Amino acid sequence: MKQITSEEAKNKYVHYLRVGDLKKQLDEYPDDALIVAQRVEDVYYEKHGWETIDKPDPLYTDHFQQYHPVWSVCHYKDDKNCLYLDLHY
Repeated sequence: MKQITSEEAKNKYVHYLRVGDLKKQLDEYPDDALIVAQRVEDVYYEKHGWETIDKPDPLYTDHFQQYHPVWSVCHYKDDKNCLYLDLHY
């Protein structure tokens, strides 16, 4: 998998979800809504070159966690129990 720093990701993924965008959309959800993220197939990382930001796991020092920018909030008007985040457009 390709790795990228958080600064590189911020500058590269300019059309992805930003904190300001998220703040605007949070008004539509109750405070107890669960935040969930879309699961994408490994093929996007392994064969299509999606990059990850690797950070050390705060609990297990010999492990890393991998992150990818969020593309958008996906609105399901009939479900406000969860806030759905899409990783891919």
